[in-house]
Amino acid sequence: MAEINISKCPSCGAANMEEFGENRINCIQCGANLSLVVNKGSKLKKTLISALFVVLLASGAFYYVSNKTQEALQEITKPAEAPVAPNIAIKKSLDAVPKLKKNAMTITSEQFKQAQGRQTIARLQVVNSVNRKNKNGGQFWIVSIENQTNKSIARPRVVLKLLNNKNEQIESYTAWSKLETLPAGESTSVLIDIPKVPKEEFHSEMSAQSSPASLYDKAQQALVVQEFNVSIVDETKMQFELTGIVYNPFDYQVDFVEIIALAKDKQGKTVGYAKAYASTTNIKPKQTSPFTVKAEKYVTQTPYSWTLSAMARKH
Repeated sequence: MAEINISKCPSCGAANMEEFGENRINCIQCGANLSLVVNKGSKLKKTLISALFVVLLASGAFYYVSNKTQEALQEITKPAEAPVAPNIAIKKSLDAVPKLKKNAMTITSEQFKQAQGRQTIARLQVVNSVNRKNKNGGQFWIVSIENQTNKSIARPRVVLKLLNNKNEQIESYTAWSKLETLPAGESTSVLIDIPKVPKEEFHSEMSAQSSPASLYDKAQQALVVQEFNVSIVDETKMQFELTGIVYNPFDYQVDFVEIIALAKDKQGKTVGYAKAYASTTNIKPKQTSPFTVKAEKYVTQTPYSWTLSAMARKH
């Protein structure tokens, strides 16, 4: 029992007090019997606070040790960073870099109107072609055609026929030029890509055709390729990249600007073909857009020069 000292009886005031049982005191003078309630709350509260402080201290220590352990494990298991290779400019001799040539073909409204009338196509000629087999068993042809009439023609195209040894037709394919209007005296190139050629032996026969433009057709807009550069990606695999700037010279917006790149040999013969859209889908009046064309699939030999043209639709 906790030690309690009472000097006087609260009943008679006598100082003669004695303990009587647990938590009880009797007064010898008057016989008063006092029941004592010992308040242990303060001690219990102090004990609980001390215990809580110990728990919090232990939790903090455990959290600290756990974090340090986790950081150590992450540092140990962290994958090694791959070294970053510096950018190295590979210089080649000037003779190895294809020379640049800009050729913005102009198609006027008058030339387009000429193409809307029926034209004779007898003088639309195939002037040359190159072909090459693909690794997947296919084959492609790059066919150059020329408008030898004195008027513009519409929808120039090439019809390719594959014939067997008996001159019997095996397959027939038609491919259109990206230039929907071909002015008089101008030429263009058409790509024909066949995913799979016949297994039997064959030879090819080509013809160039055109159609009159409809009165409801909208003329293509020929933009200006201001500048471009050629990078050799892999010369052994005939892979090149062309980057440049195309300019809209009109006072209206044009849409869906497509860049056509033709690789030429020293004689001016088309030996490669590539196309891509400009980076900006809609080019505002008097504004420019960058472009990137990857020529890596339809190039038959190292080009001597490149000819680029840009065609779009009026907004």
